[in-house]
Amino acid sequence: MALECNGLPRNLPKSRKTRALLAHLALQGCPVRREALCELMWETADDPRAALRWSLSKLRPLLDTPCGQALRADTHAVELDLALVAVDAREAKALLDQPRIGVTDAQLDLMKQVLDSGYTRDLDIPASYRYQLWIGGEREVMRRVHRRVLDEQSARAASADAALATARKRAALDPLDNEANARLLVQSLEVDGCVHARAALEGMRARYRAEGIPDHALVASWRGLDPAAALDLPDKPSVAVLGFTDLGGHEEGRLLAEGLTADLTLALGHMRGLFVTAHASSARFSAKSADLLPLAGQMLGVRYLVHGTTQRLDRRVRVNVTLADAQRNNVLWCEHFDRRISDLFAVQDAFSATIASAIEPEINRAEGERVRLKSSEDLSAWECYHRAWWHCFRFTAFHTEQAHGLLLRALALDPGFARAHAGLSFTHYSRAFLDAVSAPDPEVELALKFAQQSIDLDPRDAMGHWTLGLARFLARDHDRAILSVNTSLTINPNFAQAHYALGFIRAHTGIPTQALPALAAAERLSPHDPLLFAINGSRAMSLAIQGKYDEAAAWGVRATSEPNAHFHMYAVAAACLALANRHDEARAYAHRACSAHPGYSIRVFERSFPQKFSADRELLAQALRSAGVPDGGS
Repeated sequence: MALECNGLPRNLPKSRKTRALLAHLALQGCPVRREALCELMWETADDPRAALRWSLSKLRPLLDTPCGQALRADTHAVELDLALVAVDAREAKALLDQPRIGVTDAQLDLMKQVLDSGYTRDLDIPASYRYQLWIGGEREVMRRVHRRVLDEQSARAASADAALATARKRAALDPLDNEANARLLVQSLEVDGCVHARAALEGMRARYRAEGIPDHALVASWRGLDPAAALDLPDKPSVAVLGFTDLGGHEEGRLLAEGLTADLTLALGHMRGLFVTAHASSARFSAKSADLLPLAGQMLGVRYLVHGTTQRLDRRVRVNVTLADAQRNNVLWCEHFDRRISDLFAVQDAFSATIASAIEPEINRAEGERVRLKSSEDLSAWECYHRAWWHCFRFTAFHTEQAHGLLLRALALDPGFARAHAGLSFTHYSRAFLDAVSAPDPEVELALKFAQQSIDLDPRDAMGHWTLGLARFLARDHDRAILSVNTSLTINPNFAQAHYALGFIRAHTGIPTQALPALAAAERLSPHDPLLFAINGSRAMSLAIQGKYDEAAAWGVRATSEPNAHFHMYAVAAACLALANRHDEARAYAHRACSAHPGYSIRVFERSFPQKFSADRELLAQALRSAGVPDGGS
C-alpha cells in the first residue's frame, strides 16, 4: 500500500490499524458510519471511538491536497472524497464489469506486475475478526481481477512461448480452475510436447484428488471432447454452492454473502447422501447469468447448483436462494428467507441451517423424478436407492415391495452401500407398520439388523441411526429408540425426518409435551415433507394423551388430508374425534380405516403404535372401540 500526492510519496503512519482504516475507506468509496468502523476494527478496544479519532487525526495531514481536504468526517460517518483521490484497486475492480479490457499492453503489463506482488498482505489485523473477513473478501476480488488480467494477457500473447508462460502463472494462481488448467494443457502440448503435457495433467489430477474435487471436465478437455458429453458425474447426487451475490445497501452485506456460502457448503457437506464440491472451488463462481450455469456445472463436475443473493436493509436481511439443475439448465426450486438481525453470525447460522434442510429433500425429489424416467436395467446403485425412496414414501404394501426389490439391486451393485442397508431396514419396518405381512415380528428383527449394518458401514450417516430408531420403536424399546434418533440429529441437526421421528416416539413414551417442539421443528425444516401427514398425526396423538381432545381431533382430521396419508391416519382421526365426543365423525373415519385395510383392528393399531405406558394405550384403545374399530384376534 502506498500514498502519493501529485506523484510524490507520502509516508504512511506506522500504526497498522490506521493504514487499514485508510484502505477500508479507499476501497469502500462511500460514507461509512463511525459505529461500523469501530465494530470492524476496534471491537475489543476500551474506547473504540477514541481510537478511531486518533487514527483520523493521523490521516488528515496526509490527505490534505492542494484542492482541499480529501478526508471528510462528521459526527456520524467518515469518507474519502473520490473527486480528490484516485484508488488504483477500485479502478482495477472496475475491469470486472467490462466485457473487454480497454487498456494498452503496457498498462496491462504494469497492472499484472502490481498484482503479482500480492494483495495487501501488510494490512492484516488478526485480532479484528470482522475486518479480516472484509479484507479477505477484497483479496478474493483482486484475485478475480488478477485472473482477468492474466486471461487477457494470454489472449494477446505474441508467441506460443509467451502464451504458455502466462498460462502457467494463471494456473498457479488458481490451481483448481478447470478452464485455466485446460488452457495450460493446450499451450503445454503445443510448446513442450505430449510427454510434458501429460506430466502436467497428472500433477493437476493429483491436486484435484487431494482436495476431493472431480477431475472429469479436466480429463475431457485433455481428450479433446465436449465436456458436457464427456462429464462423468458422481453416482450420488452432486451439488455445488456458488458464491452468493450481495445486492448492496449495507457495509456488512459482503460478510453475510461470503459467510453464507461457506456455511451452506459445510451444512450440505454433513448430509452423507450428497457429493458437495469444496468451497474453495465452487465459491469462485456466481450465477449472474443463467447461461453460465451449465458451464459451472461442467467445470465443477456436479448436477445441481445452489446460488442466490443477499440484501440487508437496516435490521432486516433477505436471502434469495435458487436450486438449479445444471445439466438441464432449469430451476428446480427457489425461495426467499427473511430474518430480523441481532447478531450477524447467529443469523448466518440460521439461514444456512434452514436453507440446507430445504435443499436436501428437493434434490432427493429431483433425483427420484429423474431416475423414474430411466430404464430399470440402466440404474446405478444410487439411482436404485433414490427410486426406492420414492416408492417408500407412498406407504402402501405394493410400493414397499417395489422399494425392497430396488434396494436389493442397489446392494447387489454395491454391497457396502450404507444407505441402501438403511433403506432396506425401512422397508422391513414398513411391512410391519403397515400390517403387510402375516408375521410382523420377524420383519422388525430384520429392520433392526439392516439398520445396524448401515451404522456399521458408516457410523457418521444420520440415515442409519434414524432407521434404527424407528425399528427399535416397533420393537417396543422406546428409550433406546430415542437415543438412536438423537444420535441421528447430533450427526445432522437439519434432518427434518429425524426431528419428526423424535416427536413421534416421544408421543408414545409418556412425554407428549416434549413431542410437539420436535414435530414443529420437523415441519419448519421441511414444510412440504412427504411425512407431513405423519407429523400432523403425531401432533394429534400427543395432544390426545395430554387431554386436549378438541385440538387433537383437528390435527387428526388434518393429517388424513395430507398426501401419502394411509389407513392408520383414519384410525388416529377416529380415536381423537371419539375423545372429543364427535362420535358420528369418529365412526365415519373408523369405517374408512377398516375399508382401506380389511381386517383392521385395535390390535393392529397397537402393534404399529406401541405405547410405553398402559394408561395411554388403554385411552386410545377405548376411543377406537367406541368409534367402531374391532378389537381383533389375540
